[in-house]
Amino acid sequence: MPLQKTPFVRRTTIVVKLLAFLLAFFLGARFGRIYEFQNRVYELPRAENARASMKRLLHLQPSYGQFDQDLWVALAIGHGKKNGYYVDVGSADGVIMSNTKLLDQMGWNGVCVDPFPTNMKSRTCQVFRQPAFSESGKKVSFRAAGLLGGIDTTLGRHKDEISAAPMVEFVTATLDEILEKAKAPNWIDYMNLDVEGAEYDVLRGFNLDRYSVGALTIEHNYEAGKRESIYRLMTAKGYVRVRSWEVDDWYVHRELASQYRKFLSYSDRESTF
Repeated sequence: MPLQKTPFVRRTTIVVKLLAFLLAFFLGARFGRIYEFQNRVYELPRAENARASMKRLLHLQPSYGQFDQDLWVALAIGHGKKNGYYVDVGSADGVIMSNTKLLDQMGWNGVCVDPFPTNMKSRTCQVFRQPAFSESGKKVSFRAAGLLGGIDTTLGRHKDEISAAPMVEFVTATLDEILEKAKAPNWIDYMNLDVEGAEYDVLRGFNLDRYSVGALTIEHNYEAGKRESIYRLMTAKGYVRVRSWEVDDWYVHRELASQYRKFLSYSDRESTF
C-alpha cells in the first residue's frame, strides 16, 4: 500500500515546484535579454550567440570593459581568436574598466599607453608611460586626475571638473613612434582610444596607411567638433563606423565591415541589460 503524503509534504512539494518554475522563468527571461542584446550589438550567428549568451548567464564569460567593448572585440571581431594584437591608448587602470584585460586572458599581446598606469601587475602588455599626441617631443602639462586625466590644452567635457588636479610635465610621443619601439605588427586587431579630448590629435600621429586596425573604439564624450573630425579622418581611410555606444564610436576596417548586416541606426545612449 503506497505511503500517503502528509499535508506538509504536499505543501513542500508544491512550493519547490513553484520555485523551480520561477527560477526557470527568470533564467529564461535573463537569457533572452542577453541574447537579444548581443544579437543587436555583436550580430553573431545564432548558435555562436546562444553559446556566448549561456556563458554570460552562468558568469563564465568575464568582462572588464566600461561598456562591453572587450566583449565586442572578443566575440564579434576576434571570434575567440587567441593570438591577436591590441593597442590601448589611455589604458589607465589595468583591470577596472579596462577594454583590453580580457584580451590578455585570451592570449593576446599588445601595448598599453598611459602616463599614469595603475593596477598593471596582472597585465602582459608592453607599457609606455607617456602621453601620445600628434607630434613627438612636445612638452605638455598633464592633469593627473585618474581616469579623467589628460593633456591640459586638449581636455574637453571634464575640464572644469578636474581643474584642481595637479599638473605634471611630460614629453609627448606619436603613436607611430611608440609602435615602432614596441615592434608592433602592421595589422592590429583592436585599438582602444580614450585620452579625454586628445583622440583626434593621437590619430593625427598615427599612420593609417602603414598600420591597419581591425576594430577601434574611440571616445568622443559628445564633443561634436572633435567627433566629426575623427569621423571624417576614419572614413577617408576606409573605416566604417558601425555603432555609437555611450561615449564611444565603434569603427571597423572595411575588410570586416561586410559581416555587419546593418550599420548605425541606434541612439548614442542605449540601455544595457
